[in-house]
Amino acid sequence: MTATTASRSANAPIFANHLHDIPSQIQLDLGSVKRPSDEVARLSSPVRNHANGLSDWQIKKIIRHVDQNIRSSLRIIDLGALVHLSGSHFSRNFKISFGEPPYAYVLSRRIALAKDLIRNTDEPLSQIAHACGMSDQAHLCKLFRRIAGTTPHQWRQRSRGERGGNVRRGADGTDFSQAVLP
Repeated sequence: MTATTASRSANAPIFANHLHDIPSQIQLDLGSVKRPSDEVARLSSPVRNHANGLSDWQIKKIIRHVDQNIRSSLRIIDLGALVHLSGSHFSRNFKISFGEPPYAYVLSRRIALAKDLIRNTDEPLSQIAHACGMSDQAHLCKLFRRIAGTTPHQWRQRSRGERGGNVRRGADGTDFSQAVLP
């Protein structure tokens, strides 16, 4: 250990002799050096790249994909991959852009489809539940009541009452109210 200390002290005068030459040999441009306070301000600023939400093309692509695949399972990781983001980045940016998490948005789109089918068809609620990507009628009823504030049956009665009668329609929208029965 004394040999190391001795070698350090022996080299110290050689290095010290050249210290006065360093500032003249290296030109520093301190204007281009980021100060730690600038970096902290940038990171704490609400206007960051990842805090701006999804871009317009990403929003359009997600809306189109959700509407086209509403009947199937929609996973956050798959939606994120669709717009080239990880699941966590996608969720954060989605909430900024849409004002709600992806799961809530998908549920609201499913309930909107269920409302339309309930209003315009006489299909049983179990069929409508499956058509909207839900597991069963109970799942539909629970989510429908939570989101719409009423049961699907009450929704059907009210929506038909507003249309001025009990119009019977098939799954394809065919009006059966004028049909002549044999």
